[in-house]
Amino acid sequence: MTQNIASAITVRWRDRVAAAWWRRRWRGFVTLRRLLRPGSFGDSLLFPTSYGSVFQLDPLAYIDGLVVREGFYESEVLDALRARLRPGSVLWDIGANFGLHSTTLARLVPAATVIAFEPNPSEHTRLLRHRTWNAPHLITSSLALSDTNGLLPLHLGPAGNSGMTTLAPWSQASYSGTVLVAAATGDSLIAAGSLPAPNLLKLDVEGHEPAVLRGLATALAHSRCELVVFEDSPSDDSPSKHILRSAGFTLRPLVRHEQSAHALANFAAEKSPHA
Repeated sequence: MTQNIASAITVRWRDRVAAAWWRRRWRGFVTLRRLLRPGSFGDSLLFPTSYGSVFQLDPLAYIDGLVVREGFYESEVLDALRARLRPGSVLWDIGANFGLHSTTLARLVPAATVIAFEPNPSEHTRLLRHRTWNAPHLITSSLALSDTNGLLPLHLGPAGNSGMTTLAPWSQASYSGTVLVAAATGDSLIAAGSLPAPNLLKLDVEGHEPAVLRGLATALAHSRCELVVFEDSPSDDSPSKHILRSAGFTLRPLVRHEQSAHALANFAAEKSPHA
């Protein structure tokens, strides 16, 4: 029943026309969108991805636009996780944004437990809407994961690129504002019995990855934690890679499927046979 929720949502003809126009990179998209007034959410589109999940997307925003144009964003991440996600598995999506990967995976494998962490208030609101459409059983949290418990300043990405939101701001980047968010270590949440320990982790938090991993040291060391898919610099000697190797993981790069290349890359860290 859960898997049929997204397919029951009507994607209106004007949304489809606008999406097709955007994919072909034809001129006049803004004018067309104004004329069609697509969707029920202002200037956004209701768009079905190549995996069947449905999202509210603004093609002029960075990640949203790539999803409309390519059918998905970083599907290599989803495919790596999907290959290991089984009924009874527990997946933590840390830095879920509007829920592209977490809601799609929860829809594809409804018998798994998928937990999406997204502290950005506006993106968490979108995540909740997408959960309703795709996978109501998805668990969401507005907590930021780190290596400490308390309040931390979250720097919000610029207009059109909420994916730059971070707890570790880059001095040469510009941000649209700062909000204080509640932060916790993953290990403390598990020890308190608040959440089940993960078998799988997806981690994309714009430079704060080492702190998140330090806060999950106990979980990472356990044999049940078998896969971490994370974004990192191409360098072979980054802090995140050092932490994961020390916890018994072997690393391999993931090849991008969409035209979404940028300065960072995605990696899969898997437990070695003798870990």
